[in-house]
Amino acid sequence: MSARLSWSGMTKPLGNVFVRLALALLLLNLVVVTLAALSLHQSRFKYEERAIAVTQNLAQLLDLDIAASVRAIDLALLATAGELERQLAARELDGPSLNAFIARQLAQQPDLDGLRVANDQGQLTHGSGVRPGSGASIAEHDYFLQLRGNADAGLVISRPSLERTSAKWVIHLARPYKHRDGSFAGLVVGTVALTHFTKTVSSVYLGRNGSFTLFDNELRVITRQPVPPVGSGYVGMKFGSPRLQELVRTGQTKGTYPVRSSIDGVERIFSYRKIKGMPLNIVVGLANDDFLANWHSEVNKTLMLVSVFALVTLLLSWFIRRTLKKQESSMQALRRATRTLDAAQKLNQTIVESSPLAIYTRDRNGIVTAWNSAAEQLFGWRADEIIGHPLLSVPHGSEQETDELRQRVLSGESIIQQEVRRQKRDGTLFDLSTTLAPLRDASGQAYGYLAIAADITERKTAEQQIAFLAYRDVLTGLPNRLLLHDRFEQAMAYADRAATKVALLFLDLDNFKTINDSLGHTIGDTLLKKIAALLGECVRDTDTISRQGGDEFLIVLPDLHSTDAITPILLKIRDRLQTPIEIDGNELSTSVSIGVAIYPDDGASFDTLLKKADTAMYRAKDAGRNSYRFFDEQMNVEAVEHLTMKNGLRRALARDEFVLHYQPQIDLASGAVVGVEALLRWNHPELGLVAPARFIPVAEESGLIVPIGEWVMHEACRQAVAWKNAGLPPLVMAVNLSAVQFKRGDVEQTVTRALQQSGFNPSYLELELTESILIHNTESVLATVQRLKLLGVKLSIDDFGTGYSSLSYLKRFAVDKLKIDQSFIRDLATDPDDAAIIRAIIQMARSLNLKTIAEGVENIGTLEQLRIFNCDEAQGYHFARPMPAEELARRLAGDLASPRA
Repeated sequence: MSARLSWSGMTKPLGNVFVRLALALLLLNLVVVTLAALSLHQSRFKYEERAIAVTQNLAQLLDLDIAASVRAIDLALLATAGELERQLAARELDGPSLNAFIARQLAQQPDLDGLRVANDQGQLTHGSGVRPGSGASIAEHDYFLQLRGNADAGLVISRPSLERTSAKWVIHLARPYKHRDGSFAGLVVGTVALTHFTKTVSSVYLGRNGSFTLFDNELRVITRQPVPPVGSGYVGMKFGSPRLQELVRTGQTKGTYPVRSSIDGVERIFSYRKIKGMPLNIVVGLANDDFLANWHSEVNKTLMLVSVFALVTLLLSWFIRRTLKKQESSMQALRRATRTLDAAQKLNQTIVESSPLAIYTRDRNGIVTAWNSAAEQLFGWRADEIIGHPLLSVPHGSEQETDELRQRVLSGESIIQQEVRRQKRDGTLFDLSTTLAPLRDASGQAYGYLAIAADITERKTAEQQIAFLAYRDVLTGLPNRLLLHDRFEQAMAYADRAATKVALLFLDLDNFKTINDSLGHTIGDTLLKKIAALLGECVRDTDTISRQGGDEFLIVLPDLHSTDAITPILLKIRDRLQTPIEIDGNELSTSVSIGVAIYPDDGASFDTLLKKADTAMYRAKDAGRNSYRFFDEQMNVEAVEHLTMKNGLRRALARDEFVLHYQPQIDLASGAVVGVEALLRWNHPELGLVAPARFIPVAEESGLIVPIGEWVMHEACRQAVAWKNAGLPPLVMAVNLSAVQFKRGDVEQTVTRALQQSGFNPSYLELELTESILIHNTESVLATVQRLKLLGVKLSIDDFGTGYSSLSYLKRFAVDKLKIDQSFIRDLATDPDDAAIIRAIIQMARSLNLKTIAEGVENIGTLEQLRIFNCDEAQGYHFARPMPAEELARRLAGDLASPRA
């Protein structure tokens, strides 16, 4: 008998008992094999399910990143196309100006390797690397042929091609520009190296054999990681399994499927996504060998365990059978059988001792009775230290679970691959998979049990990492959108049963981009982690916080009996996030805008409520940030109208839908018309004439006010010159400037070009600025205004008295005129407070040698009061409404102001 593991007494053959025992062992083997197979099947299904979630998340991540990059490039193409159409409308292309404009676009878009312009014959005329008169042509390129055949095709992306000069693979992004009649005038083409997209993918871990492929709608490869065995020749090749071809052909936007890659022959699970609004698609694949690596290890361990178990039981059955035959012979045969059984026991002992799995036995009281070498390595106790003693491997808190397992196996149940937490001799905790089987005596009573165990810590760690990647935000550790969606569905189901409510909060940090751009992404990431921790302090344990990416967070508040419970949480979040946070010596503070949607009041699905919470959040930002707003149905109506306006504005310039109306400005001393204010109107093909109050805020928010404002400046100067050429007296042309034009446009260059191209006298151009322009980026605005003043233009302050202007601003900016806001003018004749304010403004202006003009004059009483106060000029419905240029010219001939003045 071995000193380490003694099996004598485990079986005491006697008569027919051995036959029953052998049959029981065979049945036990069948049960073990069946349970092992079921367990492995379920385990493989879980690995595949997690791999699907990971590929879908990665595909979505890369989709958003590539789409954002292409949209940014497309904005540069749109801006350049707009500049070309503007210059074409002026009858000529200004080469130096156009090349300078293209250079600025390239500087703002580092992803572009080049930006060039071609005419309607395909000859390159302007842009990076284009020499005048070189005759270089792109007339045979696929993207040129496509756009020339359909000038309304929008953004076109070429097939990949090899640049001869740089030896780099590139794709070309092209957009058309048109003549005023809508015909094809040429195109703007940007060049993007395929290495740009490989850099995007390099930060994403796809496993050792994972893959990423970017391809067009004709299933041609644009770029792929890793590079396949065919080398650089893969670019432009057609590929795709029948399943992928079906997804693309039927217009599906996403899908997941398993297949062997047609490029490198590797079996993977692929997730496909169509990049929205672009002729681009991506597939992300995780190799079966990668995500099933731990499962294969489980299979090997299980097969080894089952094989050892089967071998032991088969050997025992074989020896039992021999013993039964020998039992009918003489005592001598019995002794030989006994010796044979001893030999079998020794053989079993050898098998057990050489097993890589820990095998040991314990009696009913938990005392160890046998212990192999693998058990020594697993737990840390030697056989001579542990045999005859209890095994102290159960960590604190798991005692009840362990007692229940012991009672089950001693009552006759076999337990297969039970996963438990145990500790080694040195106290180290680890995960254990154990199979337990009862040991019976001759009467069939369990006198102890056999345990076969394996360390599965590494496998459990890998499973946790996969689960984290599938359901958690990598930066903050918060639930991602997939997990949040699941919890929200559970919260809605409970709310239906308990007649409660669920709130969905959409949070967006205010001015986070400024911190990120000025201090770097490392500081920004640290700030996001700290904000995630602060949010956790503001909510209940049952609430869920999720980071959606960037500086956006979602919070689910379940089990609310009324909406009154939401406001204290919103106030707590707002106050907590205003507390300064110190990071690497920088004291940072931020605020948050929050939108709230409530189930079931605002919607019956997660996607509906998310959209409405997002809408409410933007309403909070519009209200001045650092605030919160609850969704209501009016927001939805306004959001739809906002989107309709925004999409319509993008087309309005190209379709010549904008017009200018002009309102006369009257000199109160002489009654003569001395100037006009240019007022923008939108002649919408469906809505008719749209007032500025409806579309100007949308244009400013989207940045479209920059090209629109440039059109207004050119059109106003052109019309002023046209009136002069028609014999009308010279008039001051007042044009409004938006604060967005100062931030995102080149106001100085716009004004200079308008004056040069129209020939308008600068002394008759009056630029109207709001007070808000003066108080933001004062030095930058001051420098621009001073250069404009050198051109000879006039400067007036619009809506004076409603903002924050001070005397120092009026002096530094060399203002020429103050326009008194109509909110003061409206009740001038009846409100003594308004009268006092207007009198003070006019007196102050006179002391500073500034002119004053009153807007919104609608009756003779107001007009007379303004004359008493010595106001210089006025405009309003009392004189005339804004009107088209032709009507104004006709009425000027009849002395517009005299009859009413």
